[in-house]
Amino acid sequence: MNKTKELYGIKFTVYSDKKIDGDFIKPDEAVYFENDVEITGCLKVKYLVANRSITVAKSYIVEKFDEVGWYQKVGGYQEVGGYQKVGGYQEVGGYQEVGGYQKVGGYQEVGWYQKVGGNATIADGVCVQLSIKVKGVYSVGRRIFAGLKCWGDLNDGEDEIRVGKLIKGKVVHGKLIETGIEEEMVEIDGKKISKATVKEALKKFMEEL
Repeated sequence: MNKTKELYGIKFTVYSDKKIDGDFIKPDEAVYFENDVEITGCLKVKYLVANRSITVAKSYIVEKFDEVGWYQKVGGYQEVGGYQKVGGYQEVGGYQEVGGYQKVGGYQEVGWYQKVGGNATIADGVCVQLSIKVKGVYSVGRRIFAGLKCWGDLNDGEDEIRVGKLIKGKVVHGKLIETGIEEEMVEIDGKKISKATVKEALKKFMEEL
């Protein structure tokens, strides 16, 4: 029987395997890999924390959040419902969709398109074969390449870098489109007010004390 480990108030099942032949399908389980792990098939779990590196030959699906201590290599597509943090570099062979924010500690390569639902911070450079879409703030430590399609014709939109706001990084290949950042709202007495307005009001209140 596997031991368990509690993180963020969630009970994770701990796996010490260094190589798993075939698929690793645990859709209702919070999984913690304590060693470098290689999976020769597909991965599907609810939560994932990998203490070291993880390599998955085929598809990679995590319903909630995804945390990896070192590098991450995925041969197929990747879908993560919540946030994603990778301590080292990241390589994804197919498309990538991340529902929340994304943070990568090294370079990033994606073999098809990329979508990130929050902010994205990449410490090194980024190379995506088709388009990049980041809903929030986009920060890249070095160069950004999008639309490097090497098969067929490059269709409209396939070289776009569509982000809320680019605050760091040099676009070398691709068309940058900044869509703007949506203001975060809070509800007070049934009315929606921007967080910036609330902060400013609190600041003035404190100054008047």
